[in-house]
Amino acid sequence: MQSQRSVLARVQRAVVLQLLRDDHPRAWTRAELEQALGVAVKRPLAKLLAEGVVSADDTGDGEELRASWCTRHLDALGLIAV
Repeated sequence: MQSQRSVLARVQRAVVLQLLRDDHPRAWTRAELEQALGVAVKRPLAKLLAEGVVSADDTGDGEELRASWCTRHLDALGLIAV
């Protein structure tokens, strides 16, 4: 059985990859991420937000989530790969 830490890390990686997709508008909602991944993202997302990997804006209509500028830059440098 996988440890909670490895499951958390796997979901975090999946969230980052979703936020970096080119075929989706940059902003995602939590519900969109959960639907795309098929798992709850509250805890993994909280960790990514706290570490600055993901940024969030509250638009009044809901939270918009996106990869942070730093995460996008690392991706552009080819440091994030599947």
